[in-house]
Amino acid sequence: MTAVSRRAALLGLAAGLALPLVACANPSSGARVRMACGEPGGLYLQFGELLRDVLERRGIALDVLASNGSADNLALLRRGDADLALALADSAEQQGAGLTAIGQVYQNYLQCVVRADGGARRITDLADLAGRRVSIGAPGSGSSLTTRRVLRAAGLLDGPEPPELGQHPLEDALRALETGRIDAFFWSGGIPTPKIAELGARTPLALVDLAPALARLSSGDPDQYLPARVPAGVYGIPVPTSTIGIPNLLLARPELADATAQGVVDALIDDAPSLVPAGSVGVQFLTGASLIDTGTLPLHPAAKRRYRERAG
Repeated sequence: MTAVSRRAALLGLAAGLALPLVACANPSSGARVRMACGEPGGLYLQFGELLRDVLERRGIALDVLASNGSADNLALLRRGDADLALALADSAEQQGAGLTAIGQVYQNYLQCVVRADGGARRITDLADLAGRRVSIGAPGSGSSLTTRRVLRAAGLLDGPEPPELGQHPLEDALRALETGRIDAFFWSGGIPTPKIAELGARTPLALVDLAPALARLSSGDPDQYLPARVPAGVYGIPVPTSTIGIPNLLLARPELADATAQGVVDALIDDAPSLVPAGSVGVQFLTGASLIDTGTLPLHPAAKRRYRERAG
């Protein structure tokens, strides 16, 4: 199917899903399913825990696996150490060949966090990262891939004074920023991320405007990066900040049981309000139009059938 005809089919299916949905009987697979999520304190793990609770009521037992993020999750899925996994769209596009999707679930926000009390050395824009110590995310995280692309799009990696890049899990990055061992860290997650909010309650924080890198970033990958905004008040920051949104995909091994795939689709449609972490203020997906739009990653055949059944 061509890209145009596939998109037309998706739009037609989305239109049906946008109508009021009648609850359907949910098949119970009786199987135990492992889902690779993310770091403690991050949206991936929160979402996994919420999905686990919803699926339990549907007769599907879900084990939530902590990881460093997208690349780790894709590796776990490929090795057969996980049956489901969350991954950023750009990571999935690069490393997801042979895998299938259950749906596009929500949006991550790429956040560049700095201290607001840096005085003359305070970082106020992307260009200020030149020559500075910057954490790009944990090894194996989707953030590390996206951040490298952002820094390259901003001309920093090939500039006369490139940033000194490090890879820190979120907890380590928070401590390193607070103690001055790094000058900035990138994190891809929901807003607010509770662990960052905890730091913001005792240390003044700021977010760097990432919009200057978006046009060049999107020119190569137009469907993976979206303009996004962190509202005023998040982390105690008084002004809104432009940033970059990246869709998240829920992926599966192709051999995932049909009943499980169908049960997860039903949960994503019927229980969407229960799958948004408390306190989230960012844009949420989990809508008919977004769930089925998984880019070049094909929907799991049973998931695709279920979306069509639910669309009527």
